[in-house]
Amino acid sequence: MADEQSHRTPPRTGFRRSYTGLILMFAWGCGFLHAEVPDTIREDHLRAGYLLNFSKFVEWPTFGATDVLTICFVGGTGIRDAFTAGAGSQQVGARPIVTRSLSARASPEGCQVLYVEAAAPFSQDYMNAAVNPALLTVGDAHDFIHKGGIVELFADSNRLRFNVNLDNARKAGLRISSSLLQLASRVEGTGQ
Repeated sequence: MADEQSHRTPPRTGFRRSYTGLILMFAWGCGFLHAEVPDTIREDHLRAGYLLNFSKFVEWPTFGATDVLTICFVGGTGIRDAFTAGAGSQQVGARPIVTRSLSARASPEGCQVLYVEAAAPFSQDYMNAAVNPALLTVGDAHDFIHKGGIVELFADSNRLRFNVNLDNARKAGLRISSSLLQLASRVEGTGQ
């Protein structure tokens, strides 16, 4: 009996593995992943798949609803290109997705999702002002969720993971699905 239990995977870990498999299958099915691509391109495609899925698990306030879902990028050109190529005619709910690149000091007005790449020369300007109404902020900078960001992507042992800050989501007026929160490596704040 003890031998049998030692080989079982705890439910949450198994769920995470299943979800990672679903993300990979989803990314592959949407054209985000191709068999023969370099690792950096593959990682861009995975991040693009995560961005799309984050968008599907967030509820925006009614005052932030538009006819389209605009995903803006500060840096992250490879991720934006992968997203544009892979998402194609994807929608979030009934809203088609459009992408936009932001240059230095450009306002994120009109964006519902903002991806901030830490390596972008002006990313710090956006990280300091990350909490905006009805804006889901996703970034790859260390401590992004402690600087006002909502979702922080990071690599751990060659796996892409994410942390969530519920207090920052609440300040932005966003509700994040409990299904997504269960998959996060770390969830901070109460969101109340």
